[in-house]
Amino acid sequence: MPEATLSTTRRRKIGRVLRRLREESGYTLKTAGRHLERSPSSLSQIENGVQWLRLRDLGFILDRYDVPTDLRAALMTLAEQDRQPGWWDAYKDLAAPEALDRVSLEHDASRIITTETTFIPGLLQTESYARAVIRGLTLRHSPTALERYVEFRLTRQCILNEDALISLDVILDEAALRRVRGGRDVMRSQLRRLLNQSELDTVALHILPLSVDAGPAYAGQFQLLDIGNRILSAVLTDHPTGQWIAEDDKEVAQYRDTFEQVRSSALSEAASRDMIRRIVSEL
Repeated sequence: MPEATLSTTRRRKIGRVLRRLREESGYTLKTAGRHLERSPSSLSQIENGVQWLRLRDLGFILDRYDVPTDLRAALMTLAEQDRQPGWWDAYKDLAAPEALDRVSLEHDASRIITTETTFIPGLLQTESYARAVIRGLTLRHSPTALERYVEFRLTRQCILNEDALISLDVILDEAALRRVRGGRDVMRSQLRRLLNQSELDTVALHILPLSVDAGPAYAGQFQLLDIGNRILSAVLTDHPTGQWIAEDDKEVAQYRDTFEQVRSSALSEAASRDMIRRIVSEL
């Protein structure tokens, strides 16, 4: 397999843990390099998540650091996931590397927390709604590229099939329900789809009414992904030119706390469905 030069979320997590293990062992990069039979520069690249590491080499490093069994298994799992091919590989020529990394994380996530203020979350969008939204973001792309972007977004939704082992917790701002995208027919269809999805055992949907003050902690839209028993957690927020990722444990914990605070101000799942039905009737 060729050497990968792009940092991924999993690779950065492994690197941060390896740095912590090295420092806790009292090694400098130079002394650790001798202990691990690697150059200091190579070890630095690994710790910064920019150098691909073979599984056997990672196992060797973890053995030399005398890592506990549970942590060793977690890191090896992340490394194995980082190497697994997926359906997203077919879109390498279309989507940014960060977007490919994101759907890879979604694919292996045990729980996804998301808040949205402007759009219906991508994991719950209909084809027509997705096309209307993506068209506005890809005006310079050809019709063929537009359709591939739509296909890419809809394929992400495979994680919510009947056999899914993932839970999706959503807080959706009422404004996203009332903002018409693609015309009234598209919105009616989208809201009915939202109602159907909200009935799934794996989906919990809460609407935050416009009349409710969510408080200063309300951070707008973000997605928090947990892999396994939180062996990796990351927060992703979109901006016009890409996405920002928070991976620090304290920052992730703050977003998790914010979600719980806002959810306490949101409608119950039953009341949320009632609101969606009312809005559908008004369209």
